Amino acid sequence: MSTHKTLSEFISETKICLESADYDSALEILLDAIKVFPSETSLIINIGNIHKHKGRPDQAESYYKKSLEIENSKEAYNNLSVIYLDTHNIDLAIINSEKAIEIDPNYIDARCNAALAHDRSGQYEKAINHIKAVLDIEKYNERALVILYNLYQNTCDWAEMALIENKLNSMIGNGQEHPFMGISRIENINANFKIAKSYAEKNHAQLTKTSGFSMIGGGIESSSLDDKKIRIGYICGEFRNHPTYHLIKNLFKSHDSSKFNIYLFSFRHDEEIKKELKKDVFKFQDITTITDASAIEIIKECNLDVLIDLSVVISANRIEILKAKPAKKIISYLGFPGTSGHNFYDYILTDEIVTPQEHQPYYTEEFLYLPGCYQVNSGKSNFSSSLTSREKHGLPQNAIVLACFNQSFKLDRTMFNCWIEILKKLPDSVLWLLGDNELAQKNLYKYINERNIKEDRLVFADKIPRDEHLERLKLADIVLDTRIYNGHTTTTDALQVGIPVVTKTGNHFASRVSTSLLHSLELNELCCNDLESYEKKVIEICTNRRIKSEILNKLTDKNNFDVRHNNQVFAKKLEQSLLGIL
Repeated sequence: MSTHKTLSEFISETKICLESADYDSALEILLDAIKVFPSETSLIINIGNIHKHKGRPDQAESYYKKSLEIENSKEAYNNLSVIYLDTHNIDLAIINSEKAIEIDPNYIDARCNAALAHDRSGQYEKAINHIKAVLDIEKYNERALVILYNLYQNTCDWAEMALIENKLNSMIGNGQEHPFMGISRIENINANFKIAKSYAEKNHAQLTKTSGFSMIGGGIESSSLDDKKIRIGYICGEFRNHPTYHLIKNLFKSHDSSKFNIYLFSFRHDEEIKKELKKDVFKFQDITTITDASAIEIIKECNLDVLIDLSVVISANRIEILKAKPAKKIISYLGFPGTSGHNFYDYILTDEIVTPQEHQPYYTEEFLYLPGCYQVNSGKSNFSSSLTSREKHGLPQNAIVLACFNQSFKLDRTMFNCWIEILKKLPDSVLWLLGDNELAQKNLYKYINERNIKEDRLVFADKIPRDEHLERLKLADIVLDTRIYNGHTTTTDALQVGIPVVTKTGNHFASRVSTSLLHSLELNELCCNDLESYEKKVIEICTNRRIKSEILNKLTDKNNFDVRHNNQVFAKKLEQSLLGIL
């Protein structure tokens, strides 16, 4: 007589384990089950699901593929698409999500994943079509509405955004909307806080310990750890051609190595940048292919006084590592301009302009103020004449060039209407924007045509290498800042090449960054409290040579700029702030 359990018994025992979050025991049961039922694809897929939940995407992928060797499964294809989205293999994400849809055209989760994959590949119309198919099936599917709003943001389809704005507002606090989208569509700190807190509560995972590790040495010689030194760690997934890297790249070598040991924990980096950064720090650890659980053990072994997270909740973060509190103090910095909503960050590095003290109740992190502007930068300025020409970039030689190189999701109808009024009052001006995607350009051309502005008043700039971009940026007369989500790195870029930026000071972190940057250079007069004064200031600078000259003289005073953007000075201030909490 057979003593094997039935399939239903295995499944029942697995469910009990999963309900109590005992994933290891659930995995053991499923592994025993497939020995008895090797062709039962639901068991194989669930093994993959546990591996994915545990931060082991390679093992998860292997089991999903194993199930597909037995039979076509929409769940397996869809789960593979999620793995590939998480690992930035977008082509495979598209292929697998669409295979799931071929099996079941009404498979909502696969439609959403296909939309996300097409979004990341820049195929916005295909992404929108998938989401519309979801909403045909389920009119108020909340995940689909969030994705659709983001797609309309990216493509500047403000009329369509307005149609679903109220529905999104009614969803605030249910955990569906990502904090990044929250701060990009609403400058309301209470709403931003509710969005971030609910999202954090809804997205939580437990970790277990796994494999060992080996530490990669940095460029600074050391025979052993010096317990007298303060140990500062940074964790980041953006050490490549990314705004965060361009801002922070010169900070690490500016720390006082006689008092501080600097550790970098990096993933998804550029290998050449890795080689450069290794020279600047005490230890560099590549955690790209290491599980979160293993990375936690690596970091704990370093006995850090402080771990500063430079990615926080932006895409492809490693936030599960931070949840384990692997250092004495955990700090959020630079990557996300707002509250994470999580309770494991002790502090957020900030300043009194971007986060006035009265904003503290709307943050789960305690404010750790830096004197002056919170934002570090490369410390470099280049006020020389441009090495390129307006003709090369499609700009009229004698026009007033109003520039904004922020990504398209930062453009909003209210501010764009203000820009249109400026164009009307400055008939010899053109608006120079980043050509982020073709659908956004099409929608913006349509928008200005409907308001009697000729298409040649709008010039789109191609994406080009950073050094070339900074040279062409010098061709602008003035930079127009966006409203809800300011230029952050883009504002710094403009100031570093001597182009004035006019901003409207908003009500939350993301809408106050340019104000902080301008105050740091004593350019307070470029910070406006409302759109009326914003419009007047732009026109004044463009039509009054004396005023423009005074601003440029202040901005391009190299002694003033270099003093206020000195990485050694910034590092010392940062170190003093950190010592104050240890």
